[in-house]
Amino acid sequence: MIYQKEESRSDTSNKSIDMKVRASVKKRTPECKIVRRKGRLYVINKKNPKYKQRQG
Repeated sequence: MIYQKEESRSDTSNKSIDMKVRASVKKRTPECKIVRRKGRLYVINKKNPKYKQRQG
């Protein structure tokens, strides 16, 4: 049997926080901005990207 070394998936150089998809989006902090792009509502937050949301 030949064992190959598995590649590490802990590539932290490209951190991306997943966007939450919700039926209704709300501002969670005063820094959150609601924008409309391509017919969808998005909540973006430059200071804390974990608050990213998309409606629909």
